[in-house]
Amino acid sequence: MKTQKSESQKQKAAQIGARIKKTRKAAGLSLQEVAERLNRDYGANINKGMLSKYENGIHEPSAGTVYCLANIFGISPEYITCKTDIPNDSDTVDTNAETASLITVYARFNPCDGGEIEAGTVEFIPSGWLAGGHEFFGLRIKGSELAPRYYDGDIVIIERRSKVPGDRVGLVSIGAGNAFLCHVVRKRNGKAIIPLNRKWKEKFYTTEQLEESDVRIIGSAVQVRRME
Repeated sequence: MKTQKSESQKQKAAQIGARIKKTRKAAGLSLQEVAERLNRDYGANINKGMLSKYENGIHEPSAGTVYCLANIFGISPEYITCKTDIPNDSDTVDTNAETASLITVYARFNPCDGGEIEAGTVEFIPSGWLAGGHEFFGLRIKGSELAPRYYDGDIVIIERRSKVPGDRVGLVSIGAGNAFLCHVVRKRNGKAIIPLNRKWKEKFYTTEQLEESDVRIIGSAVQVRRME
């Protein structure tokens, strides 16, 4: 006889499932590809049907499966289990050439002139993040205008993409100015650009204006590296 799940257990399974699905898609991997890697690299006996049940909250994955998925996606197990919203919040950054990739860090970013690379700064990301052709770079935060979200000296890891998921911070440029971090909120007939710097005003653009204007979505923030 099966034990009925409590509402809290159902909610937890649904949250974990949504996080697995979101992370898998961000990595550009299909259910079949993830299942094959679990079975090949970790000796699991999981098919894409079982993974689908995890993603839909029907079953909750074991701690061992969570650990294996975290390694495949290049994130922390705590992120999958929704204990943190930072994909990889480990204090130790992997610098192993076989499992990590070097990314460029900018002191400022401007799509017109390429921005200003911060000399002498080295940052690594898990190589698994690059699956599916994804690209990343770092952006150094200057000043305290973006606190409490980001502080002076933080390095924000940006994924290059033309759309910003609703729960992430976006990097946007307007005209010839330097790109800035903001929330991109989808409205009924357009998008609102809401800068994290409270000194800057929110702006709304209709769909037609976005197509004709010089507003450019460069990417979205996936992680912050902070020196304590």
